[in-house]
Amino acid sequence: MSEKEKKEKVPEEKVENKPEKGTDEVEKLKKECEEWKKKFQTAEENFEKADKEKEEWKNRYYETYADISNLRKQVQRENDDFKKYASQSLVEELIPTLDSFDMAVKNKPTDPALSNYFEGFNMIHKKLLYTLKQLSVVIIDPEIGSEYNPHEMQAYSTIDGEEDNKVAEVFTKGYRLHDHLLRPAGVIVTQKKQEEKKEEKASNDSKEESK
Repeated sequence: MSEKEKKEKVPEEKVENKPEKGTDEVEKLKKECEEWKKKFQTAEENFEKADKEKEEWKNRYYETYADISNLRKQVQRENDDFKKYASQSLVEELIPTLDSFDMAVKNKPTDPALSNYFEGFNMIHKKLLYTLKQLSVVIIDPEIGSEYNPHEMQAYSTIDGEEDNKVAEVFTKGYRLHDHLLRPAGVIVTQKKQEEKKEEKASNDSKEESK
């Protein structure tokens, strides 16, 4: 082969090799693209998973926060109730003593020598009642003729009267601490006579018929 032919041959070989090299580059790029595509999909899946976990932890956080908040409120209520009704057992123990005071001060002594003792005794009674009021104790002392309230009173018996369910006499006072009824007031209530009720019913029936 002459030198001229060799020189002409070289370019032909180079031209033939160029397409093979280009094909390799394309294949390489395709592989890289596939790898990047897989990495992107994996990253996207991880992101979605992380976003889902974030929402789950967020919900858990709010649930835990709500539970702690409710627990704190419950503890606060229990603490407030404890302070509010801490004196209840003491007041209940004092009620029989208060009844004795009430019975003692009903009749003022006529003997002048006992008047000073009575006044001192009455003063102690008033101070005791004042102290109980400072502890939020409400004394239930119904007035004669007032309406009978079954939520704060207990009727020991009934007597004849012009109207039903009116307080005729108070035996014992009642006591309430805040919204806790410690003891209802013991009372006697009025009740109309059966004859009067019958006459009243007959009168009402007659009025209805006339209409």
